[in-house]
Amino acid sequence: MKPSLPAVEEYGPLWDCLPPPEMQRMQDVLALLPQLEYAVASEIVEVFRLALRSLPPVAQAIHACPSVLQDQHLGGRGRSADSLIDALCKNGNLNIEFLMPTGVILGRAFVLAKLNFAKGLAYLLDTAGAPATEAAARVKEMIGDTIFSKLAEELLTAAISNPNNTTDLRHAAAKGLLLMWNDRLRLPVGEFPTALLSAWKARGKVRAIFGSLIGVTEVFSLIQADCESGFVNYFSRDHVTADESDAFREFLFGLSYEELEQLRQYMEEHHLSVITPEQVGALLQNPVLPPHLGDPSPEQIYNSYRRRCIRADYRSIAGTPGPRKTAEGYIMEALLPKEV
Repeated sequence: MKPSLPAVEEYGPLWDCLPPPEMQRMQDVLALLPQLEYAVASEIVEVFRLALRSLPPVAQAIHACPSVLQDQHLGGRGRSADSLIDALCKNGNLNIEFLMPTGVILGRAFVLAKLNFAKGLAYLLDTAGAPATEAAARVKEMIGDTIFSKLAEELLTAAISNPNNTTDLRHAAAKGLLLMWNDRLRLPVGEFPTALLSAWKARGKVRAIFGSLIGVTEVFSLIQADCESGFVNYFSRDHVTADESDAFREFLFGLSYEELEQLRQYMEEHHLSVITPEQVGALLQNPVLPPHLGDPSPEQIYNSYRRRCIRADYRSIAGTPGPRKTAEGYIMEALLPKEV
């Protein structure tokens, strides 16, 4: 006996708050249920029912809020997209939550709620065996896109808040952020620079081979994994700075500049020309490291970005050696004026 499902039309509110590609993936999962074991199918039904109860109300609340691009008048004063951009660029990310319109706050919650929905489905599909293999892979692609959209939002915010960036660049980043905020229920990552998207997705296919720590093997792997050439070319141009080069190595290895320097010094002291992943793990004693010795998931790539970003911010404040931005930050700022 298979679990009963709500009538197809009852899923309408759920489909309405997902972009067409994601809706199709979810419908494909439902179509699989007759092929799955009763226990797994029952749990998948419950995950869908929870999403049906939770996601559409948040989406409706978002739609009820004024667009961030819409002009408003409050207490005799005008508010517009331009005034919001000016406020963001003036204050940076120190108090960005206080500047966010209500719809944006709800949008952030929606993204995380949708992510939990997809992760729950992926977990159950992984336990369902061969019949669900393809569907599980497609749901995981949805998870990756959702995480990358969150990462993209943070990159734009970082560009806005960096006092060393030009006014034009910060305004371009703010315009990009508003467009993302305004179209939250669609797939916002689709509007982001393709060079970054391809780099993130290609990085998920690259196994870190530490070797000499120069990163040549990883670069070729990145190219072979269909990374758009613009990303690699940016960091291999004639006048690349030391900070940019170091940030690229951080991206390739999933480690911070300080950790890579620690490994380099260890190799010099022990007269090693190469270093193995096992030696890296033992030396750094870092619980975040092991996932990067295999094929990192989008969530692990995001975690790596956050670690590298925090280190870069600290160096910028403390004046210590190492890159002041992440590799993603450097190339996004180079591409942004052309993309927004």
